[in-house]
Amino acid sequence: METIKTIAIINDPKVTLGSLSNSDIEEKYAWDVDWESLSEHHEYIILGGHMGAYEIETYPYLLKEKEWLNKVINNGTKVFGICLGAQLIADSMGGTAFLSEEIEFGFKELEFHKETEIFSGLKNSKVFLWHRDTFTLPPSAELIASTKYPQIFTIRNSIAVQFHPEVTETLFKDWYDSDISRKELVDYDVSSTLNYLITNTEHFKFEINSIYKKWKDI
Repeated sequence: METIKTIAIINDPKVTLGSLSNSDIEEKYAWDVDWESLSEHHEYIILGGHMGAYEIETYPYLLKEKEWLNKVINNGTKVFGICLGAQLIADSMGGTAFLSEEIEFGFKELEFHKETEIFSGLKNSKVFLWHRDTFTLPPSAELIASTKYPQIFTIRNSIAVQFHPEVTETLFKDWYDSDISRKELVDYDVSSTLNYLITNTEHFKFEINSIYKKWKDI
């Protein structure tokens, strides 16, 4: 029987596994992937990126990725989408990814709509948000938690989160290190947000690895 592997699909070189880095997770770049060669027997983490799920003319690999996601999720493959990954899952399964009116940035508590063991550790915790793109839920998805926007949903055997549970100090600084990021966050308290991340790094690392383990054990 084929050994089940966990494969992370990287959509942006600056958005990697972060605190979820694990020698057992194989990494592939979305723009180089032969999608037809990926076994539906494996499990997949779809990571984030600075682009929108709808920017298929600029990033043509996103169209192939969404077609593949639709196929494998409908066939029962386990997929874990993070930020752009969640938007791609939503967009591929009948929802719509779009540019919202505002940036959602910083650490926020979630409003839970359903009890789930896999995300139980987040009920008394804050999560890190940095996105402007969001999405409408696919018809067959179940909303687990939200802020103003959807933050956690499940669909078939897959889960998706809009926030960044994988964020580390290094990733944060890499994402902020651009004129575009500095301009869009000029009215936000970036320094306090980074300090909160640094102070609570071990807690956030524990939470994402706990979610990952529970997802693996489903």
